Amino acid sequence: MVRMLLMLAATATMSMSACAARTVRSTDAPPSHVQLKLAALSRVWVAGFATERNPEFDLNTETVRLLRTQLRTWSSAQVIEAEPLAVDSEHRLADVPYWRRLGEEHGQPLIITGSVKLHVAPARVVHSGVRTTYAYATGRVLDATVVVIDGRTGETLSAHALASRMRYGVGRFSSGLALYLAMMDGAMGDWLDTITAASDSPRN
Repeated sequence: MVRMLLMLAATATMSMSACAARTVRSTDAPPSHVQLKLAALSRVWVAGFATERNPEFDLNTETVRLLRTQLRTWSSAQVIEAEPLAVDSEHRLADVPYWRRLGEEHGQPLIITGSVKLHVAPARVVHSGVRTTYAYATGRVLDATVVVIDGRTGETLSAHALASRMRYGVGRFSSGLALYLAMMDGAMGDWLDTITAASDSPRN
């Protein structure tokens, strides 16, 4: 009888372990606590971002694409597929009726929006022997604010400015798109951490 009870207990423990959320350990994976929170997300809409005009590439579309890819990779949430929303100004981010209406149209998801700006970095000083020159337009500065909105009420759950990032490139790696992608890769952990932290807020 005792042996049977021990076997049943072991089986139950194994079943619970199989059902528990698992985390992945690799160099590009988010921290374990972020992965566990991502696993709890159910429905997410990365809507779009307020950006300044950038002739190099579509900053809004690229940011939406990257975030949706990361959420599909690291969470089991239903990530809504829709055309990136053109957010006309940063004032729109606090427009509660606007976001409540869009939330209703998209099934009341957790809405990810904010602002993304990409600027040319200051000239880089280049030393070659006793000669000093300045290399212009070889770097970019990335500034982003992540706004998470309750799709049921249109209310802002959090608005968090991420740390500014600056990166310089050499040769073909100096394009605005290449530098932006490199900086977003380094910042993605901060993006996901901010999104999951906001998702812990109570949704009335």
